Amino acid sequence: MEEKKRYNLGVLIGGVHTYFPKEHIKGISEAASELDVNVCFFLGTRTKDFFEDVLGSKQKNSYDYQFNTIHDYSLIGGLDGLIINYGTLGIQLREVDPNEFARKYNGITTVFLTEVVDVPNCHSLICDNKGGIAMVISHLVEEHHLSRILFMAGPEHNTDAIERKEAYLETMKKYGLPVTHGMIAQGDYSEFVDKQVEYLLDSNPDAQAIVFANDEMAFAGYRVCEKRGLVVGKDIMITGFDDCERASGMEPPLTTIQQDGELMGKMAVYDLVNRLDGKDPGKEAVSRRVPVSFVKRESCGCVSEDVSKKETPMGLGAQVHRLNKTIAGMKLELISFQRKSWFIPVLARDLNDCMDDEQAFLKEIMEKMRELHTRCTHLFLLDEPIVYDGKRKWTCPYNLHLAASYENGKIITKAAYERPLVMKENGICDLMENEERHQFMVFLLFSGEKQYGLLACDIDQEDFPFFYVISLQIGLSLHYLEISKAEAARRLEMSRDIEEIKEKNRVLGIISEYDELTGLLNLRGFMEHTKRVCQAGNGQRAYMIYGDLDHLKEINDTWGHPAGNFALRSVAEILKGCLRSNDILGRVGGDEYIIMLECEEADFGEKFRERVKMACKLFNEKSGKPFLVEISLGIAEFRPNISTDIQQVISLADQQLYEAKKHRKKSVSRANNEGA
Repeated sequence: MEEKKRYNLGVLIGGVHTYFPKEHIKGISEAASELDVNVCFFLGTRTKDFFEDVLGSKQKNSYDYQFNTIHDYSLIGGLDGLIINYGTLGIQLREVDPNEFARKYNGITTVFLTEVVDVPNCHSLICDNKGGIAMVISHLVEEHHLSRILFMAGPEHNTDAIERKEAYLETMKKYGLPVTHGMIAQGDYSEFVDKQVEYLLDSNPDAQAIVFANDEMAFAGYRVCEKRGLVVGKDIMITGFDDCERASGMEPPLTTIQQDGELMGKMAVYDLVNRLDGKDPGKEAVSRRVPVSFVKRESCGCVSEDVSKKETPMGLGAQVHRLNKTIAGMKLELISFQRKSWFIPVLARDLNDCMDDEQAFLKEIMEKMRELHTRCTHLFLLDEPIVYDGKRKWTCPYNLHLAASYENGKIITKAAYERPLVMKENGICDLMENEERHQFMVFLLFSGEKQYGLLACDIDQEDFPFFYVISLQIGLSLHYLEISKAEAARRLEMSRDIEEIKEKNRVLGIISEYDELTGLLNLRGFMEHTKRVCQAGNGQRAYMIYGDLDHLKEINDTWGHPAGNFALRSVAEILKGCLRSNDILGRVGGDEYIIMLECEEADFGEKFRERVKMACKLFNEKSGKPFLVEISLGIAEFRPNISTDIQQVISLADQQLYEAKKHRKKSVSRANNEGA
């Protein structure tokens, strides 16, 4: 009898830094283990709100939009079934219609969580949002006789949030309680909605209660009320939705609606596997609701004695035990993360040492995955990095290749020409398949606007935060590897150019007129070319420009003479890029360069100074060197003719250079100029 194939299930889930998605992941993981199926989590998250809360300022360059793209990689995942937690994705996605989103994945049997869709081959699981909010409002009105009840809504296009807001409006109407526009604020399900809470309280000084669409936002309510001197549970009542880990440990404990995220995750896996097995879904073919319970605690004004009567689904003793367990787990997780955090700079250092050898670079990543005790790891790279700015329409790439693997204690890296291509018929899971059951966490590898590929690690859920940071570091190192490749190509091109110049000099017999290091004219060559221009001069305006590489001695003393030579050659290239083909450029001393050009513009000198300054800035942004290449310029205007004293004009330019050098930076060390 043929052995049954182990299914490969994919999970699209975002907001994995928050409580409820974590519960879904936990339930999915447990069910996948019970049913012996592989599961591949395509993970998204958000950092913008977190950093703005920590740093207290708007983040100009948030690249969270990159996480929206990881979902489409599941299309080449080699998946048998898919679980989509659209409630967490919809916060970030541009698609406001979940049916439109579902149709993208219509070729795969799918279970939608926290959303109802009407698309073939899809089944939905969603909690009883309206029933939960109705229980909260009814309790506040009937038990506490409140009437000024405010509402913090969730994301605008999120179905859970929409239903909870509708339930608030319907229940308030049922009790004949008016609701004005200023009684509702729009949140995003994150804990960082302090400004929205401030708005509600400023608009409603007589507020008696705030009902939050989830617990995470309720925590912001606690924080704002404490700043204002309002005692939660006495001066103002607060309720949440979810009953997350921190809810019972708040001061006072948070009254909330309990929905079982683990149960929903388990139900999703069992429903999906049943469908893959061809079992009849029956009456629940379209969608079903997951029941919720009202958890009464002190934040709504109830006294602690009420809690001990076990009117909540969980007794007081069980709540205390759960809270202690949560606190202990968080402490252990923090200690573990602190210890592991030392691993990040080591990883960065070791990868930096491999920038001249891509195979060694990939092997080093896999070595680190072995040291971190991943069960197995696979690294997928794009042929060329994809630039995505988050504005144009995203299209899933079809040039992803398996580049390196660590499994069964062995490390395998592949050269670019032998890497297998990921396709629908030969998907990500197919390339990772072996006899063992796996749970892969898939991370997008990117740096800024550039995507480089995916990292798939078979790890436990609690290891996700640390490996998320690891993936960010690998993405950054891939960016440096790309820069290193480009720099090597430029060096090769520069070397070829210099060799070509040398060869032409030998053929033409004019080696004595050229500088060997830079390929520019030397002093003799410069004077000969300038004399010819002056002898043919007709009184046209011209400029003599004396240039000097800033702080060559510092570069040589700190980073060595090869670095100094690199800087000297770079100055030559920068100046050549700012000149026309018929302008005369030479290196006339150790760090001195001289230019003679004809131009009728009266203010050309300052324009040229700015042009060189900008060229240096662009060069330094891309050089990857620990030092800056800066050029000071002295500029003298003259009108060349047969009687021109070239040495005198050069002397005038040199005097101007002396004045310009007074304003140069005190150091060209990049570290000394950070933030300048």
